Amino acid sequence: MYIFHGGMISLLNSVSVILLPLIAILRIPLKWIRGRSPVSIWTGAPILNMAINANAEKLIGARSYSVVAHTYFITNKFDFDLQRLLLGRLLNTQYRYIAFWAICLIADRVHVYLDGGILPNAKMRSFNKLELFVYKLLGIKIFAWTYGGDCRTQRITQALGEPNCCTDCTAQRSACICDEDLFLPRYEYARNKCSAIFSMGDMIEYTPGSINALYFWPLDIDDGKYKNNKVQFVNSQTVRIVHAPNHRMFKGTRFIEAAVSELSAEGLAIELLLVEKIPNDEALKIYQTADIIVDQVMVGFHGFFALEAMAMGKPVVCFIRDPERYLIDTQNSPVINANPENLKAVLRSWVKATRLERLNRGQQGRNFIEKYYSMEAFSKRLANAYIELGVMK
Repeated sequence: MYIFHGGMISLLNSVSVILLPLIAILRIPLKWIRGRSPVSIWTGAPILNMAINANAEKLIGARSYSVVAHTYFITNKFDFDLQRLLLGRLLNTQYRYIAFWAICLIADRVHVYLDGGILPNAKMRSFNKLELFVYKLLGIKIFAWTYGGDCRTQRITQALGEPNCCTDCTAQRSACICDEDLFLPRYEYARNKCSAIFSMGDMIEYTPGSINALYFWPLDIDDGKYKNNKVQFVNSQTVRIVHAPNHRMFKGTRFIEAAVSELSAEGLAIELLLVEKIPNDEALKIYQTADIIVDQVMVGFHGFFALEAMAMGKPVVCFIRDPERYLIDTQNSPVINANPENLKAVLRSWVKATRLERLNRGQQGRNFIEKYYSMEAFSKRLANAYIELGVMK
């Protein structure tokens, strides 16, 4: 099966090369027909925020679309999911090449992650080198973004100190690229082909030369799912802590469970609810029932989960390793910083806090999201980056 898959990729790469002159010719009239608005394609790993970023880019005049080969259970809100096409699982490789040819015909910009774009490759977590080569040859601007697993390597991660992503990891070279000898040449290849690489948070430790000021996990804050935070509690005397550990070994779930268990043994009215392996829309309904959200206590940077929780007006506990370098506004960040060593004390203080105190911290989070993580705020940062890079005026 592996040999067949590799052979199919080689065959379709050859077909792509044959089609390239025709594609280059057809791009000229197609660009005239579609007008001045740039066409921007977001593709690669089906990361939760990809579709939101594409929609945010529309606010600065682009016709943006998200295109993925498949989706995870968390969300399927992409413009094009090739797996949903007729025989999409069986013909996924062929559909990916058809999508690639279409992108080559119409795109002015392409956004990818550091472990690949729309084209498959026989090697895991790497680009099919034909893809970026063709984009650049056709004059398409390429931008690479990070999401974590595409750039975290074991040596640098462990050098950051304990705790970290490697502390409890049992999925080396699966959950992350891990091997620096694999990552570095692939990263240099991406730097050579891309107009820019965007990184943030702990991911900046792995991406020298990247642009780190975009903070590119915006939310659609006008979506009703973030507004309804007036939930009726079955037992308002019990403080509910919600934690969403899709990857327990990276989130420090064992430390969170232990802290809650010990606090409960002290006599505090506290409960822990774990939210795992359910679609994002369903998870958000559960987040609404929380008094306190715990994101993670090992990675060293908040996830998209923390931002969604703040958008709902929930106080968020999270381990931020280097706030001055990782956060968009350190002085006004509402994130409650905690690590495995002080987690129990931090939770104790917020469980004992009044409901009004928790609501006030939650409102600070909502205000923070509105100021920095709305689609409008992100689109302005993106426009400024484009202007500085000479991509738009």
